[in-house]
Amino acid sequence: MRIVIAGPGLMGSQIGVEYALAGHEVTFLARDGAKAEQRVETAWATAAAMGRWSEGAFVTGRRQLGIASDLDAVAGPIDLFLESVVEDAEVKGEVLRAAAKQFPNAILASNTSSISIGRLGELSGAAERTVGNHYWNPPLLMPLVEVISGPGTDSEVVQRSVDLIASVGKRPVVVENDVDGFVWNRLQLALLREAVWIVENGVAAPGVVDEIVRDGLARRWRYTGPFETAALGGPDTFTRVANNLWPVLSNADHVEDLGRWLIDDAGILGEIKATRDAGLLRDLENDE
Repeated sequence: MRIVIAGPGLMGSQIGVEYALAGHEVTFLARDGAKAEQRVETAWATAAAMGRWSEGAFVTGRRQLGIASDLDAVAGPIDLFLESVVEDAEVKGEVLRAAAKQFPNAILASNTSSISIGRLGELSGAAERTVGNHYWNPPLLMPLVEVISGPGTDSEVVQRSVDLIASVGKRPVVVENDVDGFVWNRLQLALLREAVWIVENGVAAPGVVDEIVRDGLARRWRYTGPFETAALGGPDTFTRVANNLWPVLSNADHVEDLGRWLIDDAGILGEIKATRDAGLLRDLENDE
């Protein structure tokens, strides 16, 4: 398959490198070629450190990966055009609209985290080919990818997208209804909203909240999701708990100065990232 990725930042570069390692031909679209090359090299280094691909895969992948400054420099036909640019609907729409004209048969995918695929489909001018491919950070270490169908997306395009994502060893999960934030971020931000309320109201410190989620909820959620957990606990019990708690949970519609609760020490964040990535790699290996 021939793939173009617009926006080779941390996310886009890892997505493209993984496609290249799986044998696909990848072109990154970037105005600043030197910066893009640096980010792609970082992605190659991350992949190499994981030890999951053969030397031959790297040789072939590097040979089939390139960087172009604009769409005119990319020879068609293209099977997939994936944008991973700034989280702004107008910017993404402009990129997708140009790709729709340049590559009339390509899947038009967006790695948006929160913008409606229906809206992006309208902005692209090719809603029937526009689909969401929502990767989670860091892409090389996270096995799932949300595939979101907009109201105008052709079902065949959705299936092609699912098959292509699966071809690199990812696990596509289909989101059937296009809602803001899809599934992952609605769940993630709902938990964050309650975490902020807990801290703001002096119930517990940020570190305590992180510990409870990391070593309590996440420890169990690794094995049972929320519906499975409720089933094991019993529907009567969880119904009573929900009815007691849902009326008093946070319903905030905005957050002010989230940064005041966050770690801003680069050294500490580097240690957290290293621990996270090592754990995610172990999880990938254990999944096999």
